[in-house]
Amino acid sequence: MKIQIWKRKNKEKNKNYIYIRYRFSQKKAYVESLNLWEWVAPINQNEKKHNEEVRQSYLETKRRKEDDLENKRLNIYNKSETKIYFKNIFFDLCYSNNAKSVYKLLLLCDKKINTHRLNEVVKRNYLKSIKEKWESLNENIKIKESTLIKYWESFKSTLKKAHKEGLCEYPNIENIKAKTENNKKNYFSNKELNNLNLTDPDSWKDIKNAFFFACYTGLSIGELYNLKWDNIKSAKKNGRKIYFYDIYNKSKDSQKQNSFPIKAIDFLGEEKEGGSKVFKLPDKISNRSKAFKLWKKKAGIINKKTFHDTRHTFAYKVYEKTKNIYLVAEKLGHKNVEITKKYYSNMNNNIDQNIDYLEKAYNIETNKTKKKKKKSIFKHRNLLSYKIKDTL
Repeated sequence: MKIQIWKRKNKEKNKNYIYIRYRFSQKKAYVESLNLWEWVAPINQNEKKHNEEVRQSYLETKRRKEDDLENKRLNIYNKSETKIYFKNIFFDLCYSNNAKSVYKLLLLCDKKINTHRLNEVVKRNYLKSIKEKWESLNENIKIKESTLIKYWESFKSTLKKAHKEGLCEYPNIENIKAKTENNKKNYFSNKELNNLNLTDPDSWKDIKNAFFFACYTGLSIGELYNLKWDNIKSAKKNGRKIYFYDIYNKSKDSQKQNSFPIKAIDFLGEEKEGGSKVFKLPDKISNRSKAFKLWKKKAGIINKKTFHDTRHTFAYKVYEKTKNIYLVAEKLGHKNVEITKKYYSNMNNNIDQNIDYLEKAYNIETNKTKKKKKKSIFKHRNLLSYKIKDTL
């Protein structure tokens, strides 16, 4: 195969567009644009200088392409050729660092895949059969479900890249979905919570306060990162003071309110201006995760539990006290109880008690997640009276 520079004039015939051409034979070639152009007949020094700079650029590109082909760092395929084997395409285009592991799983699904051509693999019926066998690998060879999903995405991305290169037509095949109902949710034990309470993180001190506040509220680390003092409020109900957070989600146009016990106030720190953030946490998600892992390791906890498991801890604590899955669903902000049952399959509604009784017995307020509505100050032509709620 030869690499050539090919020029083509524009409609006005005053410019040449520059292409690089990979010639397979006298009749077959693959052309790739270099996004460069030159003047056909330069008339001044600026145009001549431009042409010389373009010339140096495309000659250097040609030299690098030839060097890559010679050292097998570049593969150019004849797109009209039907005998392109899938194995060669896969290892050329797969971006994953675990390409060999992904291909081993493909071999487990189809031992003859080495002999298949690319146009045979991308057939929809064939990919569906591969997907069914792929999903059963979780039971057959006891591989992690998360690994199967990750490797399947690598396989699909390789086929998409081949489609983008013009080597095949890619049918839109479905993803492998995680079996959420079989996933066991982690939560922190009392011993682990005690160890963390007795240990201070080396960096990002507020990660500790945010962690324990999450255990009392079920808020995610993203919500804690954006939590401001304006969101922390208090009100009197039945002669006692109740503390709650009030968060407005702008993207979903919804309002989320939930009470929390007085003990959680100790982890809020010193009160600041209303627009200030309650917790000072790293901006990057990866840095938040790293800070939590280092603190957890310092406390002697070496399992794979993450900050997000505080939400599961909160859910189990509420269920432990109330045995009411409907209340758990409401506190977590789930749209319906079926979502809660899907994530916490071991929870059942074992008691027949109303929420009002639970509120009095366990000091648990109901969660209200709803779209923000504009309230009218008039009702039946009378001005409504409002009680001013105290804030922290």
